[in-house]
Amino acid sequence: MKIATWSVNGVNKRLGHLSHWLEKRQPDIVALQKIRVSRMKQRKFPWAMLQKAGYRIEAHFSDDQWGSVAVLLRQSFLDGRAEPVVRQRGLPGREAEGRLLTVETSRIKVSSVYVPYAPCGRATKGQVRRSIKVKAKWLGCLSKCVDDQQDASKASFLCGDFNVVADGASERGCLNRSPEEREALDSLCALGFIDLYRDFHGPGLAGFNSGTPITNEPNTRLHLILGAGSVASLVTSAFVDLKYRGSIEDLPGEVWAPGAPVIIEIDDSTPKVQGVR
Repeated sequence: MKIATWSVNGVNKRLGHLSHWLEKRQPDIVALQKIRVSRMKQRKFPWAMLQKAGYRIEAHFSDDQWGSVAVLLRQSFLDGRAEPVVRQRGLPGREAEGRLLTVETSRIKVSSVYVPYAPCGRATKGQVRRSIKVKAKWLGCLSKCVDDQQDASKASFLCGDFNVVADGASERGCLNRSPEEREALDSLCALGFIDLYRDFHGPGLAGFNSGTPITNEPNTRLHLILGAGSVASLVTSAFVDLKYRGSIEDLPGEVWAPGAPVIIEIDDSTPKVQGVR
């Protein structure tokens, strides 16, 4: 089973890269974030292209144009089983934000998550403090929602743009690195989830940010795939697909996304694949 997450930052603008990537990598499950298609303009979402590529699509659109998330399931992965069911569209009471979508099949439960970031551009210390507080509270709400819907019979995955640096030391007052944000992410993982990329590579490898290896500032990953502890031992590959962080020879002139996909491969041939509890 190949599961991926990609913060595409405008699905229509990156459609060439997305289509090419789906054809070449053939992921079974894809969580997309930052689609940049609003609820009022959801007809502009590339339904037909993704269906032609062989995927069943579920999406949750935000009221504005900045968010929205989706989950793609390859038809061959579904293999004639019962149709996938949407279990959650947005955090309770915050559905208009379009930041959470949970889809369940007969085999797995997967969520596409887009955690709020911060003010754009130059931010004051006060704005940063407020952003940290908002993000930590949002993650706390996510933890409650996930905990309320735990299902021990299925492997569960939380995939997405978490906007919290998962590696290295925390730094007070530093957006994405603050102790408050890190503690909120740790509380989510304490429900039984493991950072599959980090677990596979071990603590010595520097992380990634926006799909680009960071040499001067290591350990700045924001894009995560969190999975059940029982699944971690079955991971056979975990990587950031950096080829799609740049130009593709087959796609001259296409604009690539600022973030690259993260891909995890799991040996799901064993009955040990199960839920987080």
